[in-house]
Amino acid sequence: MIFRTPKHFDYEELDRKYWKNITFVNPMYGADISGTLTDEDQKSWNINKLGSILDFVGSDYGIKIEGVNTAYLYFGMWKTTFAWHTEDMDLYSINYIHFGAPKTWYAIPPEHGKRLERLAQGFFPSSFKACPAFLRHKMTLISPKILKQYSIPFNKITQESGEIMITFPYGYHSGYNHGFNCAESTNFASPRWIEYGKRCLQIVIVSCVRLDVFLSYYKFLFLALAKIISQKFSELELYP
Repeated sequence: MIFRTPKHFDYEELDRKYWKNITFVNPMYGADISGTLTDEDQKSWNINKLGSILDFVGSDYGIKIEGVNTAYLYFGMWKTTFAWHTEDMDLYSINYIHFGAPKTWYAIPPEHGKRLERLAQGFFPSSFKACPAFLRHKMTLISPKILKQYSIPFNKITQESGEIMITFPYGYHSGYNHGFNCAESTNFASPRWIEYGKRCLQIVIVSCVRLDVFLSYYKFLFLALAKIISQKFSELELYP
């Protein structure tokens, strides 16, 4: 009973109950599970085959970073939460709910990301001292009430089963599940992302991310850039 979604009239009432009871009874979350529910030969909206730069890095160079250029599955239930964060290397992300209860998202426009970071540093100075990029540890929650109090703009949306949610580079987001569901997610990139990726590298260098992870990201970024450059030269040769 304690893990069931509470009775509610609408999503706004459920949202109030979530923030009121978030510290009581930890839910069970089957997060970051490697795999996919999508058929391999599925051509449309195949999370594992989006055709972005990340797919090229995996197929051409054999580099796989789980959850980044491969799919992860998430089995949620009432009150399972993802804390404020941006994606690894500030990549795009795509999330699809295969079945089950909805998922509520909060998202801050990328141009206001620094404001959230400064607010979080003020509330959690010890975490900031331990790691300047502590929000990337996905352990920090700040309620929409606090965001409003400090005039930080955000959007809230509820994702239903069968719907896709996309987050943008350096777009902080957080949220929770309304009940039992299954979602699939991964990252992707476009030429627009490259500048975000280069700036993110500077942050990773000074954070407490393990060195081997950092080197994997650096190699991945370099190969992604090389792939785009080679494609541009090919286009010039084909269309003089």
